[in-house]
Amino acid sequence: MGGVDVAAALAELYQLQAKDLELDQLEAEMKRLPPELAELRKKWEERLDRLTELKEQLKQVRREYEKNDLELKDLTAKRTQAQEEQLQAESAREVTQYENRIQQLSTRIDELTELTLPLIEEMERLEAAIKELEAELAELKPELERLEAENEARIAELKTTYEEKRAEREAMAKAIPALVIREYEAIRRARKGIGVARMVPVGEDRQAFRCEACSVQLPTHVAQKVYQGRQLVRCPSCGRILWKGP
Repeated sequence: MGGVDVAAALAELYQLQAKDLELDQLEAEMKRLPPELAELRKKWEERLDRLTELKEQLKQVRREYEKNDLELKDLTAKRTQAQEEQLQAESAREVTQYENRIQQLSTRIDELTELTLPLIEEMERLEAAIKELEAELAELKPELERLEAENEARIAELKTTYEEKRAEREAMAKAIPALVIREYEAIRRARKGIGVARMVPVGEDRQAFRCEACSVQLPTHVAQKVYQGRQLVRCPSCGRILWKGP
């Protein structure tokens, strides 16, 4: 890399990475949900889902009840009319015909009544369950709102810190050659946030070195190139940029 002090650039790059890792940690902390809030949200959502489910069940049962009730009213009106017309019958045959008609209507009315009573009981059960859930949600709401407000305040504070450190990071990056930054950032995206790694001595004699990031021992010629500091050298194992360290 002609005209570039690679050793100095890598030293600055290592410091930049430390700042990037701080930013990564802040981002993760902003996304993290406090356990108490996570638990209460889960409880709230479960009960809200259950409430929606019960309301839908009630809607269906009520629809069935209203259909039966409408038919019952119609049949009852027809039976009343048949009974009134029977009183006006002029022959035994007409009386018998009306009697048969009234009997048919009464049978159907009894059937519908038998079907409708369980629907009324089910509606009452569902309405009681809905009322209980609504009361529970009303009780949970103030605590949930408090925890949500606390979390929003926490995130706002973290965002302020993040923006300050981001500005510091951008100022640091300006001192590093753009080519180095681009390569580092590409590696960082692919390697879980670590784009540059120090060489670490293996043993006390400092004759062998390993990559700080992946711990694989480096070939001698690779270590030598890193120490020469004339070009960017990447770890043969993990592909991260290697720095000889301070």
